[in-house]
Amino acid sequence: MQVKFGMCIVAHAPLPEQLNLSVLCERLGYDTLWFPDHLTFLDQAEAVDAWTVMAAVATRTRKIKLGTAVSDPHRIHPALFAQRAATLDQLSKGRLIVGLGSGESMNLDAFGIPWKDRKVGRVREFVQVFHGLLQGHAVDHEGPLYQLKGARLSVRPYRGRKIPIHLASLGPQMQRLAGQVADGWKPVVIPPSHYDEYFSGIRRAALEAGRNPNDIDRGVPFAFALFDGDKQPTSQQLAAAVRPYAGALVWEPAIQQMGMEWNPPEHLRGVGYHTVNPADPESLRLYEEYCRWLPDEMLNQFVVAGPGQLIREQVRKYVNAGVTHFEITNASPDVISSIVWFACEVMPEFTGRPPTAFARALNVLIQPLRRMGLMRRLLPKDLDIWKKVGL
Repeated sequence: MQVKFGMCIVAHAPLPEQLNLSVLCERLGYDTLWFPDHLTFLDQAEAVDAWTVMAAVATRTRKIKLGTAVSDPHRIHPALFAQRAATLDQLSKGRLIVGLGSGESMNLDAFGIPWKDRKVGRVREFVQVFHGLLQGHAVDHEGPLYQLKGARLSVRPYRGRKIPIHLASLGPQMQRLAGQVADGWKPVVIPPSHYDEYFSGIRRAALEAGRNPNDIDRGVPFAFALFDGDKQPTSQQLAAAVRPYAGALVWEPAIQQMGMEWNPPEHLRGVGYHTVNPADPESLRLYEEYCRWLPDEMLNQFVVAGPGQLIREQVRKYVNAGVTHFEITNASPDVISSIVWFACEVMPEFTGRPPTAFARALNVLIQPLRRMGLMRRLLPKDLDIWKKVGL
């Protein structure tokens, strides 16, 4: 399976910047864009509707694929979800990927949406109804959660294709489900040395279901921070790049499986990104304390920060471990020039495609600006320079 590179679109950016960044990523040769499907965020960033943003991006792009990272089955009936997905797939001419997970406290608890019971069973039934309704015939379904009798959607995906579902699978039950039904796997950050071991449960479940596990797109969140020169960043630079992503990237079972010491204070055990409720001040306080507690040496296992060679080597290790789809979070001090650098200096080695002409031209323009120290002053205030190069 060809290696693909996708960019996670951060919710902190204003909507016009999200659209412009999406167009830029397509012109730079990235394969996918991933949009967070949230009702709220821990830092109170504006939680816009991912599907509306993807629809806007679909009208401004032609090739790049669009996916949610991730949706859950608790906030919407699978019939409405299928209708929405088929409509967007038609609008984008077959470029939709559905990222689906079992849910997070921050999007559910404060809104009174039950989610802690039957999480895996709900995802399984949701996928079954979703795919059934998009086949174009009447569906009868009698399940513990959904009951359909002669239900039929008149809208279908673009050219009747099957919309791929990538499952965010963390625990063994969700991994088993991914092996049985998913087109792609979206794990948490797993260091390369342990990646294949985590995929083994999905591989086994796929074989038991009569599926070829090599047909499953194997993703990994990839957070990087590019620093100029050959020297490692200072501890202050590293903390600034890595610390904001601490709780979202470090997963306790991965730490334990790596053999690293895991000894948080007793009152922080069980605290993490998937369980924090931002509407509960005490829950939020504990999560923030947890993020501050995480040691730098532990964070460095989950975010690669440093010179370009270090980042390239980490990508190479992941590809050798079996990763076929990188979902990039860019923590670099200079966001634009680093994604241009990544498209020109990293992606071609693993995709087999040369950089786009646009990427090469933009990379030539950016380098003198970086050497003169003008990038930081130009980017936040003046976007005319990007218009001049065709953005």
